[in-house]
Amino acid sequence: MSSNVDAEQPRAASKWRLLALQVVLTLAAFAYLLHISNLRALSRAFGEVPLWTVPSTVLTLLAVMFAGALRWRLLLTAYGARTTPPIQDLFRLQLIGLFYNMMPGAVGGDVLRGVVSRRAFGAQGMSAGLAVVLVERVFGLIALMLLVVGVLAVHPIRSLQLAPWVFVVGLSGSLGTLAAIALGRRIAPRLPASLAARAATLPELSNPTAFALALAVSVVNQALVGLMGHLAIWPLAHQVGILDSLVLSPLAFAAIFFPLTVAGAGTRDAAMVALYALVDVPRENALSASLEVLLAYGLVAALGGILSLLTPLRSRDTA
Repeated sequence: MSSNVDAEQPRAASKWRLLALQVVLTLAAFAYLLHISNLRALSRAFGEVPLWTVPSTVLTLLAVMFAGALRWRLLLTAYGARTTPPIQDLFRLQLIGLFYNMMPGAVGGDVLRGVVSRRAFGAQGMSAGLAVVLVERVFGLIALMLLVVGVLAVHPIRSLQLAPWVFVVGLSGSLGTLAAIALGRRIAPRLPASLAARAATLPELSNPTAFALALAVSVVNQALVGLMGHLAIWPLAHQVGILDSLVLSPLAFAAIFFPLTVAGAGTRDAAMVALYALVDVPRENALSASLEVLLAYGLVAALGGILSLLTPLRSRDTA
């Protein structure tokens, strides 16, 4: 017993150090952004934000979450889940997952969804449920690349213009990653030992159509992220077009994958300021829009927290 306690103490200390680092870096990022901004101009930008933008941003974020629930359901179907939960249950879990993802650590919601979905796979259990959630994350990155590269092909942005070979490499890389995900379990015996162990944990793809539809929904999901950013930025910068935001907002929101801040906050805001500067948006206006989006995330995450209290996970759904 004492050896187990001794082993747990360094882990607990390590977790607390990581949490402390995330909080400190998040606060430092916001402190830096405020330091380099003109606070009077930032206050003026806040005052110019129309009242309709906050509810519209929240509704768009809810649409993003619903698209995520639909993608989750399609991936469960694609990987042969024995039972597929109703879409409303998955949507509820998406909202609850966002609440936990907004906490320091930023992956608690994904783990929660993986634990809950394990029952859908029967004997495959926990590993299959968590694998689908990880595949979802990878799909988000692939869809981001496809959307950004596709939009830039028809609507170049100054300082983001890409050579033709970049489009070819991006498309080839995306298709290669998709093939690796789809066939990972089958090709595991031919991979190096370090990769084979991970590939073998993937559930076997049984419905390619659902797999392809999940990718299409992922692209729609990223486009909705672009629309959400556009709704926040456009009232303060009318020169920004929707195609600009379909590139810039998803790129900025990819900062949520950065593990050393709380849910990407701070880094996402800095990325939004830097990227929208490419289309001549003043720093203070971009920061105001970014903070509005952060408010929308906070409101939707709070809704997830309320749902967690009012409709707690049943014992049969949790470990």
